[in-house]
Amino acid sequence: MKTEIAQNAYTNVSLDKSLKILQECSKKPFEKATPIPSVVNHSIEFYNHEQANIFNKEWICIGRCDEIQSTGDFLTHEIAGTPILAVRQKSGEIMGFVNACAHRFTCIVNKKSGNAFAFTCPNHAWTYGIDGKLNHAPFMDLKTDFNSKKNNLESLHTESWEGFLYITLSKNPSKKVSESLESFRNSIVGQYDMNNYQTVIRETMSWDTNWKNLIENFTESYHVPIAHPKTFAGHKKQIKDYECGEDSDHYCYHFAPQELENGPGAAHPKNTKLQGKWRRTMVDFCVFPSHLVTLMPDYLWWVSVMPQGVDEFKATWGVAVPPEILNDIAKEDYDEWLKKKIHYMNTANEEDKTLVEALYYGSQSRRLPQGTLHPIEKNLWQFTKYLSKITG
Repeated sequence: MKTEIAQNAYTNVSLDKSLKILQECSKKPFEKATPIPSVVNHSIEFYNHEQANIFNKEWICIGRCDEIQSTGDFLTHEIAGTPILAVRQKSGEIMGFVNACAHRFTCIVNKKSGNAFAFTCPNHAWTYGIDGKLNHAPFMDLKTDFNSKKNNLESLHTESWEGFLYITLSKNPSKKVSESLESFRNSIVGQYDMNNYQTVIRETMSWDTNWKNLIENFTESYHVPIAHPKTFAGHKKQIKDYECGEDSDHYCYHFAPQELENGPGAAHPKNTKLQGKWRRTMVDFCVFPSHLVTLMPDYLWWVSVMPQGVDEFKATWGVAVPPEILNDIAKEDYDEWLKKKIHYMNTANEEDKTLVEALYYGSQSRRLPQGTLHPIEKNLWQFTKYLSKITG
């Protein structure tokens, strides 16, 4: 994380003023909508406020459930500065914990993933089962009132949806992910059977920009024909064919069919679930606040964004592929196929990085025009309304 940020006209704007500007922007009807106000991407007070009211309360995607398939498989992650540990249990459920010892809070697991039958703190060898219960605390019998049952790992709420794993730091989350996304699943994404897609890539990246700038970029495809000549522009989706979804407090999405009915971007012949135009349709969606997905009949690309400061974020991203696609790849060809897939996605990320960092740089100007939105940028307006509601 950076030790200091470059100051600009919005850096020290107060929270009250930032919220007022955001609320005024969010009240505009879409026909008169303007971009996300610069102040909410640059104000330090607003950043601290959204950390407390968004990332310490909302459900955050940390990966795919199939990344931890067997008993004892684990993933580590970080949410708003809190180290997270997710572990597959013998029962098949996934449990989440704060990745910190109950003794003096040393981070226990430093590996990104792996398998374990227990977790031992490197500091004083307190040892926990995969269920988070304290099994052994050396020499603590010398403390007469010590109760091992009251010194377990701090547990966290977890939930899976369509193969994605979510965790919240909230002790009492007000809603479940599945309930919030039920309509979206039933009407759009359920037909793709994302739960069946198999993870082939998991990576991380850090960019010098505000986290919301990536949400802005990802939730609109207006830029794709211009900005992605080496990757997504090849699918040749027509701007006029894009449709934006309904308003929601929990998600936004848009979709469009590509020209070709076969090959990259289209459903495999053995895919009998997708019908009609959906066999060649991409759906881009955001599960608020920061889970981004490009869903296609032949693969999905997901990104989970986590702020590291006003002008920096870290994102974990991955790719998952339907089994019928993977079954067509010969064992001896898999490594080369995967290498090409990673190169393709890295190229797409680099194409986006230039835009996203330029968004942050340009929006710090003291003098700016009012700005406007294209009809297929409705998702930006929807995200602005979410942001105003959740922070207000």
